[in-house]
Parts: sequence; structure tokens; C-alpha cells
Amino acid sequence: MDALILILGLVFVIFGAQFMVDGSVAVAKRYRMPEFLIGLTIVGIGTSMPEMVVSLIAGIDGNGSIAIGNVVGSNLANVLLILGLSALIRPIDISRTTLRIDIPYNILVTAVLLFMCFGAAFWRGNGGVISRFDGIVLLLLFAGYMTYSFRTASKTEILEDAAEQAMPMKMWKAVTLIIVGLGGLILGGRWFVSGASAIAAALGVSDAVIAITIVAIGTSLPELATSAVASFKGNTQLALGNIIGSNIFNVCLILGVSSVVRPIGTAGITPWDIVAPIGAGIALFVSAYTFKGSKINRGDGILFLILYAGYIAYLIMRG
Repeated sequence: MDALILILGLVFVIFGAQFMVDGSVAVAKRYRMPEFLIGLTIVGIGTSMPEMVVSLIAGIDGNGSIAIGNVVGSNLANVLLILGLSALIRPIDISRTTLRIDIPYNILVTAVLLFMCFGAAFWRGNGGVISRFDGIVLLLLFAGYMTYSFRTASKTEILEDAAEQAMPMKMWKAVTLIIVGLGGLILGGRWFVSGASAIAAALGVSDAVIAITIVAIGTSLPELATSAVASFKGNTQLALGNIIGSNIFNVCLILGVSSVVRPIGTAGITPWDIVAPIGAGIALFVSAYTFKGSKINRGDGILFLILYAGYIAYLIMRG
């Protein structure tokens, strides 16, 4: 029964996110927002909505290990699992801007999260609380990244597709999709957190491990679908941008909002759970300089998948 609740919750969250994105994009286009900004803000944040809802609800309910574990686990899955699979489909080009700004910023904000959770107590693994002040700092980091992105938007080449030619959606339909999507996110998020916690208790596994594995992979499905489709279509930088953007949103926006609403305890989370996505970000940065320049090739993709499988094995053994 708990597994059924978990699956139903995931279905509601994923479809709720899709409905909300579709409706929001339709409204944005009616008000003539540039396509790049729509992708950067609405679609980028939209694919992170499952993580947002699950972490926010978990934080409010006092399940801090699920809130943080979901974010760091999703970020790890985004880089090693999703980019690994995407690179197997087609090697991924890395632009100079992404290499010099976006990837280092992703590493930076995750390192800031590590310090917030453990600070000087890193080596002892004694976590504390992500306070409301910490949440405000994370939101300021998010605002800084968005400001930079807006300022560089006009210099970015906009990719057009057949959808550009489609007739705009009627406003009533767009608003309905947003409302239904939001309802699905809230209901599905509660079911998902409840099911994950119950399964963890039944298996004798910590909430943190369940969050970093099952919950994280489940909430990363929108990013997986988006990146896989982009790779098949040859829009490999779009796939990479979706992942890097989602990772920054996850740490700065999701944990920022969640901790402002209610401070998040880090019990159950170890320093290495946050070091892992930092290492994944470094591996992504280094991969641009191996073999063929400025690419994540298929060899890198295989290595990413091996690293992800190894970390999951470590978590299972840790219990």
C-alpha cells in the first residue's frame, strides 16, 4: 500500500508539473515574454517543481532529511545519471559560458550548502539546522544568478521549433492547467513524502537514504525526459543547460524557500551526501578538458553512470 501511495504521488507530481508548465508557458507567450526567458524561468523551474513540492512539504512536516536528501540526491542524479544517459545518446557540447560561469556556480552554491549544514563540524559530521537566515542567503544567490541570466539573455541565440508556430492557448485553458497542476503537485507531494517515509521505516532504512535514491530519482524524471528528448533532437546544450539550471534552482530556490518557511534540520544527512554532488560537478567540469575538448563524450557518460552506480551501492551498504 505504501508503494502504491508513493507511485500515485509521483504520477500526480509529474503530471501536475507538466500541466503547470504548459499553462504558464501559454500565459507567458500571450504577454510576449522572450522564449529564452520562458525556458530559463518557467520551464527550468517547472522541471524542478517535483523537488520543490516534495522538499517543501517534507520540511514543513519536520522531515528535514527528506527535504535535503531529495535536493542533493536529485542534483547527483541530474549530473551522473541523466547527463550520463544523455551523453550516451549523443555527445554533449559545453559552451564557454556554461564552462566558465554555470558549472562553477553550481559547484559554489552546493559548497555553500555544505557549509550551512555542517560548517566547522564537517569532519565530525555533526549537522545542525539550515536557518531562515541561511534560506535568505540561498535566495539571494538565486536572485544573483537569475539577474546574470536575464542580462545575458539578449546575447544568447534562441532556438526556435515548430511549437513557435502553434496558435496560442486560450487564457481560460491556460489558467485551468495551472490550477489543476498546482493541485496535483500539492496532493502528489504529500502522498509521495508519506509513502517514502513509510517504506523507509518498513525497510529499516533511513529517510535520508530513501530521499537520496528513490525520491530523488522520481522527482528528477522531468529533467530526464527533457534532457533525453533534447539529446535525441541534437539540442545537447539545451540538455546540459536544463540540468545545470535545475541544480542551481534546487539548492538556492527550493531549500531557500523551504528553510524560510521552516528551518530545516540536517539530522540523517552526512557531509558526504553533499560532497557527492560537489564531486559530480567537478567531474562535469573536468570532462570538458578530456579527450575531445568542450564535450561530454560517450566515455564520460559511461564513467558518470559507473560513479552513480557506485554511490548508490555505498548508500545501500550504509543503510
